[in-house]
Amino acid sequence: MNTIGEDMTRVIDLADMLAILLAQPDAETAVDGMHKVAQIISEHARSALEQFEARPASTRPPTLAVVHRLEPIDRA
Repeated sequence: MNTIGEDMTRVIDLADMLAILLAQPDAETAVDGMHKVAQIISEHARSALEQFEARPASTRPPTLAVVHRLEPIDRA
């Protein structure tokens, strides 16, 4: 089992690679490989999340949640 840091490093590295693959002019030919990379990213992210959630709450650093709104906020 990888550590959270190792899993997150892999997620970042693979996401960078996926972005590069998607930017190529012949991206259609690499679809199968991109799906595999996305699957590996998901596995590492899920592993990191499971490890984080398994830690006692007192050892977890505070997190910042970002909320994306799809519609404007009515301030009237």
